[in-house]
Amino acid sequence: MTEIDTSPLVLHGRRRSVARLRAGVVLLETGGVRHRIPVAAITRVDTTGPGGRVLTVVVATTPTDPVTCSYSLTSRSAPAVQAFAEAVRRALPVRDADEPRPQVSAEPVERTGPHLGYAILGALLLTYVLVAVVLVNRGAGDQAVVYWLAGPMLTGAGSTVLPGAVRTVREAVVLRRRGITVEGRREGSYEVGAGEDAVTHHTYAYVDALGNARTRSGRQGGADEVDILYDPEDPEGTTKVGHRTAGHLALGLFRLVLGSATVSAGLWAMGVGAVALLR
Repeated sequence: MTEIDTSPLVLHGRRRSVARLRAGVVLLETGGVRHRIPVAAITRVDTTGPGGRVLTVVVATTPTDPVTCSYSLTSRSAPAVQAFAEAVRRALPVRDADEPRPQVSAEPVERTGPHLGYAILGALLLTYVLVAVVLVNRGAGDQAVVYWLAGPMLTGAGSTVLPGAVRTVREAVVLRRRGITVEGRREGSYEVGAGEDAVTHHTYAYVDALGNARTRSGRQGGADEVDILYDPEDPEGTTKVGHRTAGHLALGLFRLVLGSATVSAGLWAMGVGAVALLR
């Protein structure tokens, strides 16, 4: 087993599907079945679908066999799909033209019971619907019903904003306090997504204060040479293009206030509905 035969990447997809590369075998779990796909049996690996979020592994029994079989996994993250596809491509061996290819095997996957999180979510949704029905039947008024129905939506919307806002504020504060600025050189650019939704990402190479070569990828930048501000305690995870952090901090605070206000409004609306229910 070599380094390219195994990858630490784990690609998660829809309906609890997951793909791993272990000891020269792609382990693809989907639909309650675990497929063991030897890399020696793989003809090619494609990234397709909207935004490149579909991993497709094409397999043939022999190099000259026109009949191929494909295995797919759809993920929410296009970069994750691209990274996993590249890891599998690096592991593909060089084969002779008439070399037979190993077979793909499959086995059922034992599934545990529903995840606790799904059970809690189901109970909350059921409570949400039942309370709305009770409010309507008791004639609590259209206003109370609307407040109850809108409350969880506002709370959920605000909750999706808060984690990213907290992370942005934390990054800005950390970089302001202990960030180190170095020169970065653009190695290349690539697009994530397709059509009008495509977003250009840039990859910069830089050398940190200890002499270690590192890279930074993201939407920021575009020039051939930029300043890279990084956290010496997390040089791969906490970085930004440019040495100023005021804008980064302002964006994080704005999102934090917006998310907190939305969550508060949602909780208040749910409280109005709950009071109407208890009357």
